[in-house]
Amino acid sequence: MEEVHHEKVLDYLQSLQGLGSEQFLATYRHPFLLENYLAPSSRTKLGRVETISEVDVENLLLPTSTSEDEPLLQARAIPLEKRDKDSSDRMIFVGRSANNDIVLLNKMVSKLHAYFCQLPGSRVIQLVDMNSTNGTFINGDRLSPSVKTNLDDADVISFGPETKLEFFSVPGFCQLLQQLAELPD
Repeated sequence: MEEVHHEKVLDYLQSLQGLGSEQFLATYRHPFLLENYLAPSSRTKLGRVETISEVDVENLLLPTSTSEDEPLLQARAIPLEKRDKDSSDRMIFVGRSANNDIVLLNKMVSKLHAYFCQLPGSRVIQLVDMNSTNGTFINGDRLSPSVKTNLDDADVISFGPETKLEFFSVPGFCQLLQQLAELPD
């Protein structure tokens, strides 16, 4: 089945419900970054996904549901993948510049801030700070420049002091979606 790119966690939840977990895992092969859904007022505009206008941000702050999970369901899920699918380069670049694979439009993010890579022959994803001005952090700990650091599900990655995204492997994201839907494994 061809992979479909959605914007919100809710869209992927609906995809999981339609496909089942085995087919979901076969369809979506890349990890995800989730926007900081706990603080919708401090959203960063992200490249490669539809950005939120100032009016939309105001509307997002209005209660639309009594569900505790509503902010998470409305959070954007960003596929952690190369922009150019034909590229042999295994590094996924993140930064403010438009030529990055994931563009973070925030003045506190360096033009070429960091990159993600996968350990050859494994599913382990690593993050490397590229000597950014304001630093890259995992769960509050600043990364040393040029040092590969393994990521775990639900790690909170900060690109500078303002841009926070949560990392999930495909199985971890599927498990999160199952918990949201209260689906059996």
